[in-house]
Amino acid sequence: MVEITLKGRKIPLIYTLMEMKAIQEELGPTEQAIAKMYAKNPEDNKDMSLVGGKEQIETLAAMIRIMGNAGLEEAGEEGNLTDKGILRALKPAALWEMAGACLNAINEGMNSEIPEKEQAGPVDVTLEEIRKKNEKGD
Repeated sequence: MVEITLKGRKIPLIYTLMEMKAIQEELGPTEQAIAKMYAKNPEDNKDMSLVGGKEQIETLAAMIRIMGNAGLEEAGEEGNLTDKGILRALKPAALWEMAGACLNAINEGMNSEIPEKEQAGPVDVTLEEIRKKNEKGD
């Protein structure tokens, strides 16, 4: 699990379909939100003039708020992060570290494996009998 620290408070970042939906509603498609968070200029990928700009800062705060409140709620705490509180807690030098943490949380959420369900009964009785015989060595 990805975790950040804001003013000494550990904040787990979670990205599930709920957070994907919230990000899309507030910031647009996730891919575009990530580009804004990294201050990428859609016309010129090498343009660094957007770094530290209003859009980058607002996007980063929203991403941390959405995924951080989800993480806090999942941990049984109150999801009470606000953009203002997040931005007050961060120094400008933390910009890239926090963007990286958000991206890692998104990657973790996208790459999650669904745990295998235990089968309640055999799908095919004949195949189950063959499997049992093979286990016994018959």
